[in-house]
Amino acid sequence: MARRINVDQWLKSGEYLPEPLRDFHDQKEVFKAMHDIVREDPMAPVRRPDWITGQCYVIDVFLWFMARRGWTLQRTRRQGNFRNLATDVQAATEKRDEAFSDLLLSRSQSVPQEPA
Repeated sequence: MARRINVDQWLKSGEYLPEPLRDFHDQKEVFKAMHDIVREDPMAPVRRPDWITGQCYVIDVFLWFMARRGWTLQRTRRQGNFRNLATDVQAATEKRDEAFSDLLLSRSQSVPQEPA
C-alpha cells in the first residue's frame, strides 16, 4: 500500500511540478521559450497572455489547483519523435541573449565619442 503524504507539505515543496518547472528561474526560461517559439494565431478568438501572466497562471493557479486534487503533469511514457524541452529552451535563450547583445553593441557604436 502506498504511503500517504501530507498534501499541504507536498504542495508547498513544489514536488507536484514536473522537474523542469520546480525552479523559478527554470520556469521563466521555459515560459519565455514557449512564448518565443509558439506564434500567436491572428485569427484566434482570444489573445494569448504575455509569458509572465502565462507562467503565473499555469504554475500558481492551474497546476496547483490540479495537484490539490491529486493530478500532476508528467512526461509521456509513449515512444515518439518528441522535441527536447531542454534543447528548445537553451536555443531560445541563446537567441534572446544574442539579440540583446547585438542591441547593446549597436547602441554603443551609435553613441558619439567625445574628443580626447
